[in-house]
Amino acid sequence: MKQGLVLAGLLMALPMAQAGARECASDLGHGWPPAVGNYGQAVETLFDGNAQPALSLVSLPKSGVETGVALLPGPRDQAWTLRYSRADKRVYSWNSGTRQGGVELRVDQQPDQYQVSIPAPLAQRLLHSWQAALAAQVPGDRKAPVLDGDVLSFTVDGQRYSGTRPECGAGRLMMKQVALLIEASDTKEKKLDRRWKDLDESLDELQQLLGGKAG
Repeated sequence: MKQGLVLAGLLMALPMAQAGARECASDLGHGWPPAVGNYGQAVETLFDGNAQPALSLVSLPKSGVETGVALLPGPRDQAWTLRYSRADKRVYSWNSGTRQGGVELRVDQQPDQYQVSIPAPLAQRLLHSWQAALAAQVPGDRKAPVLDGDVLSFTVDGQRYSGTRPECGAGRLMMKQVALLIEASDTKEKKLDRRWKDLDESLDELQQLLGGKAG
């Protein structure tokens, strides 16, 4: 019930956040960008198998290896799992060994992965905050754009949003939170409380922004 009230409060702030969004352009749209879906889904399957994260972000770079962050719910109100994944070798590869050449999705590999337990209330707060932030940034009828470069794809409670890396406003704070999650995934247990405090403070900042109280 408490989490529902938090989400309701964030959603009530959307008109203010949408007004601010006009001053901070984002190209994020719904779904996968054209011609990216098979690639992105292959990366997600490599990282998470058949699991269905409540929240995830995959980075599909123009060059270099793919990475991803995922939050996997625990049973009932128990701790969730935070997982950071990094492909061992680039999944998207051009195979020139054939006469005509072609794309090869190299999923026969073991990615590097780091994971820790994250308190359920903090994970749920992150989920609801990102739901509100993305709803404010992305009009309901806007599809993910055609991209010829780096692609970021968020999935939040089953809804997918894709585009380029946001550099301002709520998107910038979300990317800061991604960095905090990645750092926490490889942090010793005795230092995790500090990481969670940093994340909680960043979520305070995001909530203030959605409420029109922070620049």
